[in-house]
Amino acid sequence: MTRALVLYSSVTGNTEKVAERIAETLRKEGCDVSFVRVDEETSIDLLEFDLVFLGSAVHQWLPTKTMMDYVKRMLKHYFKLGVIVPSVPIKPGKYAVCFCTFSGPHTGVSEAVPATKWMRAFLEHVGFTVLDEWHIVGEFKNSEENSTLGRLGNIKGRPDERDLAEVEERVVGILNALKLCYS
Repeated sequence: MTRALVLYSSVTGNTEKVAERIAETLRKEGCDVSFVRVDEETSIDLLEFDLVFLGSAVHQWLPTKTMMDYVKRMLKHYFKLGVIVPSVPIKPGKYAVCFCTFSGPHTGVSEAVPATKWMRAFLEHVGFTVLDEWHIVGEFKNSEENSTLGRLGNIKGRPDERDLAEVEERVVGILNALKLCYS
């Protein structure tokens, strides 16, 4: 059975909605799932899992401070263990997806891409094969103007059921692809 981890940081609940749908889908597909919201004490070892979904809200083009602090702690930990070495080898059977939720009136997905790239670089430093990066629109909470007048159009209520159904389809697609790899 595939051991999966959904590890996320959420500020307004948008990222948590996506993380919950990922975890539900993984369970439905028969995976053993750990569902963890990052906090200042989280030290979960990603290498204990076959498939990791690492997600965060986007704040000023990057993951949340809570997620960044976790990554920095784990980088130090993995470096001390000798996991991080020059040209770190890809670890067979270790796969990941980075995801984020973003919103606001400014430039759209361009603000989100740096956050997933940042998380991706961390995962690749410890030997994961990162399969994808997902950027999911989320409502800008407590600001009618930022949720209706920006480049993204009216994003109130997002991620909505259509967004979450797409996330579910992507999870199933990845699981199907990985099953082909193990055949």
